[in-house]
Amino acid sequence: MNAKKIPLSKQVIYTDQELIAGLAQSDSQIIAEIYRLYQPMLTKWMVSRGGNETDAYDVFQEGLVVLYEKSGDTAFCLTCKLSTYLFAICKRIWFKKSQAQHITSSLDLEQEGDQDGELDFAAYDADLNVHLEKEAHLNKLEQSLDQLGSPCSELLRAFYIEDKSMLEIAQQFSYTNAENAKTQKYKCLNRLKKLFFSTKMALNV
Repeated sequence: MNAKKIPLSKQVIYTDQELIAGLAQSDSQIIAEIYRLYQPMLTKWMVSRGGNETDAYDVFQEGLVVLYEKSGDTAFCLTCKLSTYLFAICKRIWFKKSQAQHITSSLDLEQEGDQDGELDFAAYDADLNVHLEKEAHLNKLEQSLDQLGSPCSELLRAFYIEDKSMLEIAQQFSYTNAENAKTQKYKCLNRLKKLFFSTKMALNV
């Protein structure tokens, strides 16, 4: 008796728009597919130009965050292939990191384009700069939260980051009721604002 051949499972092929829509929904299968399709390509490119696999992985993750932020914008419309957009963003990130760290390499992004002539690096700077500004803003906020100290920093993290209700916060921090917790959150938020703006001014000096 001949053994039956078991059909191989077909690899699902997603369109660029399906990948973007899935990323916007934080679909783990889509995210894994984006890594499978594009991360090795970036790693190969960076290693061939003096980078290493760890740097390439970090850069790809940050590039994917930029794409994730854009994927939630209804006005976002790709004017090129997704691979082109993501690759260009990652190249810009590495270039900026190299500049900031005064790393000398064979990389010259201002002169280097892709073989198809699709990459215009300046066109991607706006998207990247928005991401970098958000990142800087969050870093300053984290610094301010650290300076705020207990219990305010934990209370605000519980509300804004862990998405806990006022009732849950009241129970966690032993407040009489949710209204008292809300009052304390308001006071903590005012203190955080003062620290945040003073930190921002100090960093801008």
